[in-house]
Amino acid sequence: MKARLFALGAVSAIALVGSAVPGLADGEEAAKSSWSGNVTLTSDYRFRGISQTDNNTALQGGLQYNGSQGIYVGAWASNVDFASDVSTELDLFVGYTHALSENTSLTGQFIYYWYLNADDASETNYWELSAKLEHQMDKIGLSLEVAYSPDQSSDIYSNGLAITGGVEAALIDSLPLFSDGMSVSGHVGHQMLDDNVLADLPDYTFYDLGVTFAAGAFALDVRYISTDLDEAECYSGLQWCEGGVVVSGSLSFGD
Repeated sequence: MKARLFALGAVSAIALVGSAVPGLADGEEAAKSSWSGNVTLTSDYRFRGISQTDNNTALQGGLQYNGSQGIYVGAWASNVDFASDVSTELDLFVGYTHALSENTSLTGQFIYYWYLNADDASETNYWELSAKLEHQMDKIGLSLEVAYSPDQSSDIYSNGLAITGGVEAALIDSLPLFSDGMSVSGHVGHQMLDDNVLADLPDYTFYDLGVTFAAGAFALDVRYISTDLDEAECYSGLQWCEGGVVVSGSLSFGD
């Protein structure tokens, strides 16, 4: 029963595996292929504003291979708790990032959401296509993402479309405990769902605002995440859509 969309990218660097290697602009040297990944402990796994762990903690991790020409492939996993027979989510993805200019890139991605122990895969597993435009202006980054699935949450919705905008700004270059300083970021998006068969979730808006502290491979993210859904609209009165503060700690490795 998961209402999804590319996370927040959490919270940008925290909820899904790290960024893809951008494509090459004319005249640039070929980038080397590399591996990257992360491990994250978060107080609540939120996807497009809605808790996937019944407002409880989640342990997450991912691994990604970044090709030399902007192609990347990887996997990301997390514990979940939104159905009695589902406890593990595994996301498999492949994508391509192309540099439109020195400061602007466009990424296309295919992702498959797989619930390993679901009794009926047809009611949970599904795939999604997305396109994400990113632009960097000095210390401010802007993003716009569109994600579409023809069968979001499989048998529950016939179509799912989400549009998400984001902004991130580096505020402080260095702090006593965080040598790489502090940044602030936020996202706002709208999830549209057609032919709701089994759930009572209407179209909704989700948003987040938070700060990230970084020191080398470690990042600490503190973020308020919410939706415009009231209690009655959220899966028959569950608390998964209410606003709350989510704290996440992440260790990254690789390039």
